[in-house]
Amino acid sequence: MIEYYYKKKEEDTIEKLDNFIKGCWINVVGPTKEELDFLIEKFALNESNLADGIDIHENPRFEIDEKRVYIYLTCPTNKIKHEYDSSFLIIYSKDFFITIAKNSLEIFDKILNSKTKFSTFSKSKNMTKILFLISRMFEKAVHKILKDTKTNRAELDKLKNKDIEKLITYEDQLNTYIASFGGIIGVYSRILRDKSVKFLKKDEEIVEDLIIDLNETLNLCKQTLKTISNMRTYYSTKLSNDLNKTVGLLTLVTIFISIPTLITSFYGMNISLPLQNSSRIIPILGGLTLGIFAIFALILKKKKII
Repeated sequence: MIEYYYKKKEEDTIEKLDNFIKGCWINVVGPTKEELDFLIEKFALNESNLADGIDIHENPRFEIDEKRVYIYLTCPTNKIKHEYDSSFLIIYSKDFFITIAKNSLEIFDKILNSKTKFSTFSKSKNMTKILFLISRMFEKAVHKILKDTKTNRAELDKLKNKDIEKLITYEDQLNTYIASFGGIIGVYSRILRDKSVKFLKKDEEIVEDLIIDLNETLNLCKQTLKTISNMRTYYSTKLSNDLNKTVGLLTLVTIFISIPTLITSFYGMNISLPLQNSSRIIPILGGLTLGIFAIFALILKKKKII
């Protein structure tokens, strides 16, 4: 799908166009081979770079080919099953601005709609919007994980299997984010350093601030990941201790049951035994059993087993 967006000077929102005009934003989602061939021919694009652009696992990077700037970035998404983020491609040129992604992503839903206000509609301004939104989306996702983690940490003794499964999912998500952050920060820095994208001074300062924000979010990711790891270790240790206590209790019950069983089994033999003809044999054996229990319990208590 290829869509064209443009903003008229007298308006502060964008509208969708039927065809390409100079200065418009071209948004491409899940392109077919025919659509890719059209883009390659129409805008003289690199076929290999476009193929990388629709790979959701492509690493963030910055390339220049034939005066076209290819910027590969990653943003959080919940639209792709079993994925926490997805890569997309920005193509920046003098005459056009193109974004390409294999799937429809939240970042473009937030920008390319009739409710988003555009004070200006320039390529560099649109680039700044995307970079800003990527940073905020990562920050929001990490803060949500941190909030849930703190809630679970406050109730460690009440954690259940489903809570641990959720923490493991968060751990996987944070690892995915961390793997992307290094490349994203590098791309942001390269965009500023290369000067291929002509920013206004104010927008340059915004991107510089975003680099600081991304580094802070990266550190927050690592701290949250460490907290989750500690919580899982605590939970595993607690389960192990509870299992040991249960096994120990069952062992003691078995031993206590075996004592009267052993004594009564002797008197079930067809041989001559002391007091076997006494009318008080049952209370005597009962008292003997209780005495053995008491001695055994004192030994266990002395050794701090119970």
